[in-house]
Amino acid sequence: MRLSIISDEISRDPSTAAEVACEWGLKHLELRSYYGTRAPRGMSEADMTAVAKAAGAFGLDVPSISPGLFKIRLDDPDIEDHRGALRVQCLDMAEMLGAKTMVVFPYLRRDRDEPEDRWPPEMVADFQETAELAAERGIVVAVENEPICYAATGGSMARLLDEIDRPNCGANWDAANHYVYRPEDFRAGYEALGERIVHVHAKDHAVDADGSRSTVPPGDGEVDWPGQIRALIADGYAGLVVVETHFTPRVAGSRACVAALRSILNEAGEAPA
Repeated sequence: MRLSIISDEISRDPSTAAEVACEWGLKHLELRSYYGTRAPRGMSEADMTAVAKAAGAFGLDVPSISPGLFKIRLDDPDIEDHRGALRVQCLDMAEMLGAKTMVVFPYLRRDRDEPEDRWPPEMVADFQETAELAAERGIVVAVENEPICYAATGGSMARLLDEIDRPNCGANWDAANHYVYRPEDFRAGYEALGERIVHVHAKDHAVDADGSRSTVPPGDGEVDWPGQIRALIADGYAGLVVVETHFTPRVAGSRACVAALRSILNEAGEAPA
């Protein structure tokens, strides 16, 4: 199992993120933001090359990217950019960075009351085409379950992936996102996905006495991260587990998240690569 972190959870400057991640003993970085934009928006080929060189200078690679592709409503005019130039730019960036996994999202639901398991057929077609284009470059597409999107739970994501039915398209499993949408033990969604999981994001959610929610380091909230890690190990998962801090202060919070996840891995007998 490989431990990674999303770059802008440390800094929007990928070079700074790489330097700090190296100090924490990490070897992998997932690129999400480039200064004030979500990569690859606003990036030139030279910028992408510079990110790869900066990571390499600190002994890190960039095995995954999260460009926010298709995190948009179907009726948004920009959907055509996601199907066209932006999608090509995302694949170009993954190739230039040497990233073999690209995280994408189901469409945003029209409103929070819309069922998460009734997606439009256009979404399936978009992911089938995306997977086919990615396969030509040796890239795996990892679709993330997100509370504001369709396929917010492990069960519905499993059905979506079955409809997409492409060998290089799997799930980016986020147990905390599943919990936010449907407060229950991680196993319901995790077991529904099974071998479809190709990538993992790690954060946790706590519910305060007044019912408000806060994001906390893995193991400090409602998600049974020790159980989740043991389940991943038992099932032979050897991919990336990527820290997604989601709270401030970013550097201190991310350091705490990395330490918490390392501790959970060590207690489970897994030395992260």
